[in-house]
Amino acid sequence: MKKNYFFKAFVAVLLGLLVSCDNTTDDPINQNNTGNNGELTITGPRVLNKVMSGTATSEEYITASGAISQVILKDIVTANSTTATVTYTGDKVSRIKYIDNQNPHVIDNEYNITYTGGRMTAVTLQQNLGSVVNLSDYTVSYDPAGTLYRIEEKKKMNGSATYTHYAEYKFTFSASNVVRMEHTAMLMKNNNPDPTTASKTNYAYDNYDNKVNPYTTLSKEYFIVTGILFPVNFNMISSNNAGKITVQNPAGAVVSYPKTYLYDSQNYPVSDQGQSIKYIYKAL
Repeated sequence: MKKNYFFKAFVAVLLGLLVSCDNTTDDPINQNNTGNNGELTITGPRVLNKVMSGTATSEEYITASGAISQVILKDIVTANSTTATVTYTGDKVSRIKYIDNQNPHVIDNEYNITYTGGRMTAVTLQQNLGSVVNLSDYTVSYDPAGTLYRIEEKKKMNGSATYTHYAEYKFTFSASNVVRMEHTAMLMKNNNPDPTTASKTNYAYDNYDNKVNPYTTLSKEYFIVTGILFPVNFNMISSNNAGKITVQNPAGAVVSYPKTYLYDSQNYPVSDQGQSIKYIYKAL
């Protein structure tokens, strides 16, 4: 099972409390127009470049011609950071390496992606935790309409020759937005899931707007893998922006996180309503 750090990390992403080093990106920020309050605006195609928390960069997406090459996240509270390096085969994301700056590492994960008919259908994971190596095989399934339906994980912990852990991510969509995701985890016995050991965490994504989700300007495959690592963030693959995220853990109270947005004239979010979280784009 994942350490408590993982839950703290993905809640930090959700709340916009991650910052990154201000690395120079390959593509220049668009400066063709000046909008309200002197802020730069983009009128044409764009990709998400940064998410700001106050005056600090909370997420940075380093891209070339719109393709992610690296993502940098850093926790402003603890100074822990995680970097994702993205590799392509042709125009498809084929490998993502996540590694944090802690010693020893809490996140040191390499994901390799397989496609069938141009669609992600399998992912393998090598997770390094000190001298311990865990291996996972993921199967990605779709409904008859081609909508993501389920991701199943079978894991071999600590060098085991047989599968020891099982997890299922089951999705409910409304149109092109994820509205529910059920994450069920259990042990495996003789390579078969053991339902008597199951625990479930439910995620609800509600109150969607009809505007453009800034994360859809980047690779959907990247955000599916990020969702596997940080399940609360599966709303990043939705077409629109969730106004509330609710998490029900196996034990404890239901926790809800409201989200608000201000938009530009092109229907892209530029900030939350309090303007403490800002979305910065690059022109294509």
